[in-house]
Amino acid sequence: MTTRYRFPVLLIAAFVALAACSKKEGDSKVLATVNGVAITEMEYNNYVGAREGEHGPFPNKEMEKKVVMDEITTRMLLAQGAADSKVDQEADVALQLKLQRENLLARAMLRKYLRDNPISDEEVKKRYDDNLAKADKNEYRARHILVRTPEEAREILAKLQGGANFATLAEQKSVDIRTGKQGGKLGDWVNQDMLVPEFFKAMSALKKGETVREPVKTDYGWHIIRLEESRPRKMPAFEQARGSVRQMIQQERVDALVKSLRDKAKIKVNE
Repeated sequence: MTTRYRFPVLLIAAFVALAACSKKEGDSKVLATVNGVAITEMEYNNYVGAREGEHGPFPNKEMEKKVVMDEITTRMLLAQGAADSKVDQEADVALQLKLQRENLLARAMLRKYLRDNPISDEEVKKRYDDNLAKADKNEYRARHILVRTPEEAREILAKLQGGANFATLAEQKSVDIRTGKQGGKLGDWVNQDMLVPEFFKAMSALKKGETVREPVKTDYGWHIIRLEESRPRKMPAFEQARGSVRQMIQQERVDALVKSLRDKAKIKVNE
C-alpha cells in the first residue's frame, strides 16, 4: 500500500449532529410524561430527524406525531423496566452504556472545542495559498513492488538489473495484492497528496523509465519504484479545495487538543 490515509483521532463530523442541540433540554417544552419522566419537544424533534434519515418522512404530520410518540413511549417503558430489573448492571450492558457515554462526551467535547476555536475564512485561504506554493505541480504514472524485508527488495532489484520484467515480478512478489495484480501499477495518475512522503520523494526524483537504485522504506514495508511518466498537474481552485483545507485545519486542532489531554494524563498500560 502506498496511498496515504488520514485516520482522525475522533470522528469530527459526529459533532455536527450535536450542533443543532445548543438549546438546553430543560428549556424545551414537555410534550408528555412516562411514569413521571418527561418527553420534551427537543427529544421528539431529534427522534423525528433520526427516524426520517432511516425511513424517510411521514406522509402527514398527524400520523407522524402518533407513531413517533408511541415509539418513544415504548422505548422509555422498556428502558425503565430494564432499570427496575437491574439489567443495566449486567456486565455486557454496563460496558455498552459506558462506551456510549464516553462516545457522547467525546463528541460533545469536540463540538465545544471547535466552537471555542473557530476557523476563519482568512485562515483557510492562507493555508490554501501556503499549500499551493509548496505543492509539487506534477502528477505521475508509476509502478511499485512492495515486500517485507530489505533483503527481498534487493534480490528483486538485482533481478530487474539483470533484465527481469517489472510487471511480472510485481505479480509474483508484491505483498500489495491490489497493485500486484496490475503489474505494480499505482492506478492511472497519482500525485503528492495521494502518497506517503518517503514514497513520493523517491518517485518524484526519478526520470522517465527509471527505477530506484535502493529500496525505499515506508511504514508499509520496502518498495521498488519505477516511474513511467509525468505531466503537469491541474491544481484545485480555492473554491474546490476550501472544504478539505478547513477539515485539515480542524483535524490539526483536534490533534492538538488530544495531545494536550494526553500530556496532562496519567496513563498506565498493564503488560
